[in-house]
Amino acid sequence: MNTSFFDYKVFVPGESTQHREALHGSHAKGLLLLFIAHEQQMELLDFLKKILSAVHYNLEQDTAYLSINAAEPVNVASLAAQNALNKVICFGVPLPQLGFHFEIPLYYPHKHQGVTYLFVDDLRAIYEERQAGGKKLSGALWKCMQEVFK
Repeated sequence: MNTSFFDYKVFVPGESTQHREALHGSHAKGLLLLFIAHEQQMELLDFLKKILSAVHYNLEQDTAYLSINAAEPVNVASLAAQNALNKVICFGVPLPQLGFHFEIPLYYPHKHQGVTYLFVDDLRAIYEERQAGGKKLSGALWKCMQEVFK
């Protein structure tokens, strides 16, 4: 029997202290939000506040959030463990950049080692679609959030 199917690392080794110090928010409810930095950062944060208010979360009090560069690696599993986080929503960050070496479809909550992960489209793409009157991406996000935050 060939067992090489399971012979891979799921997470990038090592601790991520630089990102732990860069986290914003008090994360009182154990939620980490990770998104790609864009020029319209303030508009995106306001949009994120509206999204979170639908599930009765406050961005500064209830979450930890981190804005990263498009190619910056982040050990998200380490961040979750170091900060006692139980939910992680990643907006547009590729899985390998986060230390994951397996595929998870977008808008599909996945639980691993006590943490629920949700990978969705880039926050700017969701924001721009809503600004244009579309609801496909935001609707998919809302459906998943209802499941994750029940």
